Amino acid sequence: MSAPAREEVGAQPVGGRRVALLAVCTALVVAPYLAGVLVPYHVNDLDAVPLAEVAGGAHDPKDLWPHGTAGGLAQLAGMLSLALTPIGLVAVLVAALDGLFRRRPTPVVALGLASVALACLAGWAFFLSPLGTALISWRMD
Repeated sequence: MSAPAREEVGAQPVGGRRVALLAVCTALVVAPYLAGVLVPYHVNDLDAVPLAEVAGGAHDPKDLWPHGTAGGLAQLAGMLSLALTPIGLVAVLVAALDGLFRRRPTPVVALGLASVALACLAGWAFFLSPLGTALISWRMD
């Protein structure tokens, strides 16, 4: 393939399917964290407890709701999400930025890609917040 043909392939515009795929990927990356960390945190009323106490391990996640098979799966999802959610958010962010800056998106597609990128950045900002770091400590204890 000659150099001009390679440039033409790389310059193809991004379609709406890529935005939809990246939005679905973002939701799938965040869903285990929601199911395994945030929902149990709020359902067990730990949001009324000081963050230092939550992070200190005073409330063992395995002793709290949910229980049974579904609870075990939620616990597993919560543990795996601590490592996989940030990595997944970075992967989706990179793909969105690639489509936004290296391709020629239409204004509507560019808005969609920017929205996905902002959602990924918001997820990372949550992970780095005091609540996010306390929840990581809580799940890891």
